[in-house]
Amino acid sequence: MNYDIVIIGGGIIGSSIAYHLARDGRAGTIAVIERDSTYAKAATPRGSGGIRQLFSLPENIEMARYGLDFYKNFDQTMTSSDNQISVAFRRQGYLFLSDGGSEKVMEQNFHNQQKLGVKAELLDKTQLLQLFPSIYNDDIKLAVYSPDDAWIDAYCALTGFKSNARALGVTYIGEEIKSAVIKDKKIKSLTCANGSTIAGDLFILAAGAWSGELAKYFDVNIPIEPMSRESYYFRCDKEMEPLPFIKTETDLAFRPEGEGFTGGMPDWSVKAGWNWELSPSRFEDTVWPALAQRIPSMETIRLERSWRGHYARNKLDYNAIIGPWVADPHNLFIATGFSGHGIMHAPAAGLAISELLLEGQYKTVDLTRFGAERIVTEKPYRELGIV
Repeated sequence: MNYDIVIIGGGIIGSSIAYHLARDGRAGTIAVIERDSTYAKAATPRGSGGIRQLFSLPENIEMARYGLDFYKNFDQTMTSSDNQISVAFRRQGYLFLSDGGSEKVMEQNFHNQQKLGVKAELLDKTQLLQLFPSIYNDDIKLAVYSPDDAWIDAYCALTGFKSNARALGVTYIGEEIKSAVIKDKKIKSLTCANGSTIAGDLFILAAGAWSGELAKYFDVNIPIEPMSRESYYFRCDKEMEPLPFIKTETDLAFRPEGEGFTGGMPDWSVKAGWNWELSPSRFEDTVWPALAQRIPSMETIRLERSWRGHYARNKLDYNAIIGPWVADPHNLFIATGFSGHGIMHAPAAGLAISELLLEGQYKTVDLTRFGAERIVTEKPYRELGIV
């Protein structure tokens, strides 16, 4: 099997890249290698599906803005006569709450966001109470509300990218990579567990939390590690106003989902690595009290489901690595390490890689500072405030 472009990883990032390349028509033959065709352990189906512009770095803001516009029109763009797509785009906003002593950072980020065109609002206690009376705000220094932000059904977005990429001629290969052949400073081919060989001219590593392991086949070291996060779906019987996606400086994050809510509170004491085991007491001991303190109506809730997923965490600076690898092998591109932002940034990442390969440069969002050079030189490019 020989292709012009081989994408390693068929999750939402890899499938977005495949779609954006294929829709242009100039990319040639494209293959996506995805060993888990059911996506049983993929990050995307386990993610919250949030899309927000509340970042400090301009690249993250611009990528999220592109994602918002793309997902707003996703159903219309991706639906065909034989394939109905709905990502349940819900524009209900994001709300950042300063409850951890970093209100100056949040306020500075807000001013920077406004300069970049984000239609956010800086709220004091009175304004916060008027908009969202269910939120306990005695300990809130300030809040930033972005009403244009949204969330989606992330798994439907993944399947939409994949089905449309396949309709445009992309080949999906359900195999596991076991080794690579490198010659003359280039990747020549990949060998799969079943013994088959996949050759290509260009290779793109977009395997999410597995990227660090797979990069070793190319003698490449990137600081990507799987970071396990436990999430919950719960119901609250008391009525309250429609809430946005809420994130606090003290790490609580949750949003409405159907007739209930979904969210969690990361446990930073959990070491990096693959961990699928649910905590028997974290929700009751830590998450529930935090919810009840922030939303008093949630003193009575019912936990219905718990699950774990894994971020592709870039431990250098918690931001994506996008672009060509800056050393050998010379035909390797990278799109990984999104550290929990992969769903919202997938459309922009797909577009960016397609522009690099087909135009030779970024044309929509300049992601040069997210390139691999900072990885080699170990110079982080970090977000300030809530990540």
